[in-house]
Amino acid sequence: MIRLDVHHLLASLTHLAGSHKHLSLMRRKAIEDTTMGFLEIQRFAEIRECARRLGKIAEDLDMPAGRASAQRLMQKIETVAPFHIALTPDRLALVIDEITILTSAFQDEMEARLLIALPASNARFFSTTSAFGEAVEDAFPSVAYDIAEAAKCRAFGRWTAMVMHLMRVLEAGLEALARHVGVEPTNNWNSTLGAIEVRLREVRGNIVGREEEQWAAESGVHLRFIKNAWRNHAMHPHERYDEERAVQIFDNARLFMQHLAQKLS
Repeated sequence: MIRLDVHHLLASLTHLAGSHKHLSLMRRKAIEDTTMGFLEIQRFAEIRECARRLGKIAEDLDMPAGRASAQRLMQKIETVAPFHIALTPDRLALVIDEITILTSAFQDEMEARLLIALPASNARFFSTTSAFGEAVEDAFPSVAYDIAEAAKCRAFGRWTAMVMHLMRVLEAGLEALARHVGVEPTNNWNSTLGAIEVRLREVRGNIVGREEEQWAAESGVHLRFIKNAWRNHAMHPHERYDEERAVQIFDNARLFMQHLAQKLS
């Protein structure tokens, strides 16, 4: 997966298009009245910087023609220098032609590649470093990978894959909760979930402190949704999830893990 700097790409191509027009007008004027013009140093520097940025993007996207054209354009800029020498039509043509070749190479090679753009609402899940919050990752470092992968799946709309990763996250959380309430986790997680629910009700029924009672009550609320999601996942392993159900599981799993992270690890 390559993250493309779209600003540099569009800004560089736009600037080169403007420079191409400007240089072409200068060349035409030089041919018509034999006046040899001078080009400001700043414009040369900007053209060279655009070529450098495009060369980097071409390298990242494995676009050999674009990379080679960018390098040649930078070399042509050096050929046209030193800047105190007047720009003849031939000198201007060196840069104009290479700009044309570079923009054409980029267009041709990018058409052969699949570029995917994410809306801002999805992109935040792709770029986040802690989709469930730092407290969860500190308490459950073993699930950091699956949390990150679930977030990336949400960014790309891979709903079923997202749920698969979330189930691995929840397994770690449920195991910690089971041990906390005195339940030994087993391979039959439906039975384990039922036993956890019973123990949480017992905690709420005993006088063990208002804070513990409230935490257990909130755990039970979260657990009911997680229990249903887990049961559906286990009973229908080939089920496909749509966006609505998958996002519900993601959001509830995050709340559940954040709640567990207050006391467990």
